[in-house]
Amino acid sequence: NIVIFGETGSGKSSFINRIAQHVLAKISNDALGCTSTPERYPVEISGRKYILIDTPGLNEGFAGTVPDAEAKKWLKNLLRELMSSRSDGISLLMYCVRKETRPHTFVKAYNKVYSDICHQRVPIILVIEGWRNKQEMESWWITNGMQCNNHGMHFANDPSNPAATHVAEPSDFLRNLIAKHYMVDTSRS
Repeated sequence: NIVIFGETGSGKSSFINRIAQHVLAKISNDALGCTSTPERYPVEISGRKYILIDTPGLNEGFAGTVPDAEAKKWLKNLLRELMSSRSDGISLLMYCVRKETRPHTFVKAYNKVYSDICHQRVPIILVIEGWRNKQEMESWWITNGMQCNNHGMHFANDPSNPAATHVAEPSDFLRNLIAKHYMVDTSRS
C-alpha cells in the first residue's frame, strides 16, 4: 500500500496516472478536488503489485468537494486502519505539494501524518508538482531544503542526493525508487 496525500490541487490523481503509466484516477483542472473518498488503484511496477491509494485533498474550504476537516478525518482513519495489525500495512507515504508551497506551510500535515499517526515507521517521499525542468527542482531544494530539515522533515528522495541527479523523467525515477526500495511485505499476509 502506497498512500498519496497532500493539498487539494497538488496533483495527487495526476501523479497516480503518471506512476501507473495510464489513466486510472479521475483528474480535474478545477480548484476543487475530484477525490471525495480514498480510492485504491492496483498497479504493477517492475513485476511487483502495489496499491496506490489516492486520498481527498487537504485544506479545501467548506464549499469544496470535501471540507478540510472531513478530508483529514478520512486520511487519519485510513492510515490508522492500514497501520493496524489486521492490515497489509503501508509501504510508503507520498506527500504531494505544489512547487509554490513553502515548508513552513506543510510542516503541520507532515508532522500529523508522519510523526503522530505513522510514528515515523513508514518511509515518506516529498513529491513537488509543477516543475518545467530539473533546474527548477534543484533550485526549489536549494531554497527550501534547509527549511525542511530545520522543521524536522526528512524525505527519502532528497534531490541533493547524488542518486537523484541522473533523473530525466520524475515518474521514471519514482517508479524505480518504489521498485528498488519499497517491496511488498508478504510476511503480513
